[in-house]
Amino acid sequence: MAEKCMSSPAWRTRVPAPCVGLIAGLCVTVMMVSTQEAHRLFFGLGPGQHLSSQVTVNPFSALIVPVLGGVAMAILGLLAARWGLRQAADPIEANALFGGRMSMSGSLLVVAQTMISNGAGASVGLEAGYAQIGSALASKLGRAFRLRRNDLRLLLGCGAAGAIAAAFNAPFTGAFYAFELVIGTYTLVTLAPVVVSAIVGVSVVRWLIPNAYAFDIRVPSGIDPSSYLPILALGVICALAGIAIMRAVTL
Repeated sequence: MAEKCMSSPAWRTRVPAPCVGLIAGLCVTVMMVSTQEAHRLFFGLGPGQHLSSQVTVNPFSALIVPVLGGVAMAILGLLAARWGLRQAADPIEANALFGGRMSMSGSLLVVAQTMISNGAGASVGLEAGYAQIGSALASKLGRAFRLRRNDLRLLLGCGAAGAIAAAFNAPFTGAFYAFELVIGTYTLVTLAPVVVSAIVGVSVVRWLIPNAYAFDIRVPSGIDPSSYLPILALGVICALAGIAIMRAVTL
């Protein structure tokens, strides 16, 4: 019984999983703070303000900052080509095709591209960079622990869970993201490591940036009964649009 417990994926990832969540939370914090400081510097934002919530910005900044960001992206692309760097496989592809092995240099390239784009004001979220670096570091840690293929795939899912959970202050969202898209299966054996990593990731960001998830949502105090029908219709339209987009991508 003891040998069976020691050989299970949950046991092999029990120690690395919290470490992965910690690392993912730290990476999310650094990226979050860095891009917010870039917005504050380039667009003249005040304390606690976010670029996406601004009604107006300085016209000169709105013109020149994205242009300079595009130039920086072009230079980065040329340097990457010269150095022979390629964008790494994303966590989903890495787990499905490469047994949880990810390129650290390629992942850092993805992170740099994401941060430059977002920092320059492009309408690009940081979620791809969060998941990429969290998963890549989890993969590297798993290889340092000499984990087997299945255990490495699980640990990579822990990295993705910790990063996405930390990004959105949503441990269950991060966990289900890892189960549904990265690991590709739901089992009780893998539940604990993934959830622990997600909780640790969120806790790190909450501790380092207490107001990281503070935002003001302005909603009507009441909804008229006649409004429910168009709301339901909107939901159906959005669902059909989503299905159409997925079908179009496949075709």
